[in-house]
Amino acid sequence: MRKLKADRGIQGLIPAIVSSVVFLLILFIVGPQAAFNTLGGIVIFYALIFSFWSYYKSNNAHFLVSALYLITLGIFLILIDVPDKFGGPKPNFTTETKIALMFFYLFGLWLAYLTLRKKLKYRGREIMELAAWDVEEGPESYTERPRPAGETEYSKYDIIDFANYLKKILVCHPFIEQNRIVLVPVKMGDEFELLYKPDYDYLSKTWISFDFDGQVSVHISRKDYLDYKEDLAFDHLCESMGKLFITFADFYMRGDKVRILDRLNSVKLGIFS
Repeated sequence: MRKLKADRGIQGLIPAIVSSVVFLLILFIVGPQAAFNTLGGIVIFYALIFSFWSYYKSNNAHFLVSALYLITLGIFLILIDVPDKFGGPKPNFTTETKIALMFFYLFGLWLAYLTLRKKLKYRGREIMELAAWDVEEGPESYTERPRPAGETEYSKYDIIDFANYLKKILVCHPFIEQNRIVLVPVKMGDEFELLYKPDYDYLSKTWISFDFDGQVSVHISRKDYLDYKEDLAFDHLCESMGKLFITFADFYMRGDKVRILDRLNSVKLGIFS
């Protein structure tokens, strides 16, 4: 049974909505050719600010496939010769247009495969579900104070390597401090704030910290706590979150990284949740 409320956010649809509105406005004001050219430029711009930037921030190379898909789509939209009026001659497909269309289909199929495999999905909701699986309602009230959640015996550089791996598979984004590393789980839809807000306040979010002396602490934000359907036992929830990440660290250190993904996939959330 799901512990989180249903995800009804539309943040991921905003770029598509903006593109559609701009396309229709130019279509009716200027004409089809200008509308397609503008849409092609917007799509290429999206490749730069979304896909390439996401790759830069996460080091997840799968975002490059998304970028190439958008670029080939944009080039196709710019190259296609559309009639000035509806009902006119069919669009003229030049050799360059056909090549762009071929690569568009190729990268589109590749992107669909990666999407179905959840390679481009931020996994924060799975983290929150896994942490709450064995946690029942309880009398403890929510508090902003971080809670101790266990210990590890790994070195500073082992912990940093582990954090970079979680960043690469879109589980958490790490923030390195002087004496610890802070891991912030990122949900789908919440990545825009992480990617584009210059003064991103990560300490106000849900986070798991690994001190370089071995102490593990957990902070759960009020927003994430209220996203659960019930008032869960807060101490138990923090303890469970800490144990989950200690288990992930153990998997990583002994070379069983695939077990981390197995645990995440066991939640069976949708590809856009």
